[in-house]
Amino acid sequence: MKRLTIISALLGFIYLGCKGKSSEQTSEKIDSTTFFETSVIFKNDIKEVDSTAFYIYRIDIVNGKKDSTTINKTDFKQLAEKFLKPKITSEDLKPLYKESIFEDQTTGGFTINYSAKNKDLEVQSVDILLKDDGKTVKNIFIRKFYTYPDSSAIEQLAWKPSQRFQIIRSVQKKDSTEINYQTLVVWNENAKD
Repeated sequence: MKRLTIISALLGFIYLGCKGKSSEQTSEKIDSTTFFETSVIFKNDIKEVDSTAFYIYRIDIVNGKKDSTTINKTDFKQLAEKFLKPKITSEDLKPLYKESIFEDQTTGGFTINYSAKNKDLEVQSVDILLKDDGKTVKNIFIRKFYTYPDSSAIEQLAWKPSQRFQIIRSVQKKDSTEINYQTLVVWNENAKD
């Protein structure tokens, strides 16, 4: 528990910024918490892919049928966009999420979680798994929910920094039929975990 307190404090200094108070007092409560910027990880990897001669490939599985293909950098960027939007750290969305940080006793790492306070929001949760140093990102998981006139969909996104990302989409039709899509994009198979 003492270790968690120390790491939480370090995370506070490293990842969480504080805004200064205005000299004029207002009746509004000012939220000074800054959420972990997952977009920095995504953008750095996108930039690395754009500037490096990686062999990028994509594996698609639709209702159990598998297909793989090589993709170019433009296709890579287009698929990676799903991770960048919407940005829950924006000033209009941030108040709609609550943050929690906990230590995983099994792995010795830490998880930062952002959960939607409103179940109608597109992004329902974001989990950032950190190594035991409290700053190196192991994985980022995003869960999204969509409602359409004839169906609903759940998307589960996973990003392994400097290596790969995955998009799993499950669509439930009003007639109870379900379609499952899975896309895995790999650009750096040889990166160390």
